[in-house]
Amino acid sequence: MKMNKEDKIARDKAKEELKMWMANDWDLDSETPEYFLLTKNTSGILGHLFIFLITFWWTLGIGNLLYWLLSKNKKKVMK
Repeated sequence: MKMNKEDKIARDKAKEELKMWMANDWDLDSETPEYFLLTKNTSGILGHLFIFLITFWWTLGIGNLLYWLLSKNKKKVMK
């Protein structure tokens, strides 16, 4: 498939934006012809330990799993 000039410029601009996000600790999850999907998990070890110590006996680890899921961020960079 051949790219026209406008598509190439848009893709180059998206790649520059992608590099900026990846420099800020985002990970490339997937790439499609329309966009790049980035993910970042902001949960930390101390947060997990705190949630574990506070809620483990009542939730059997479900609280810790919820903390991890709620801390997961996604970002789309359009091409």
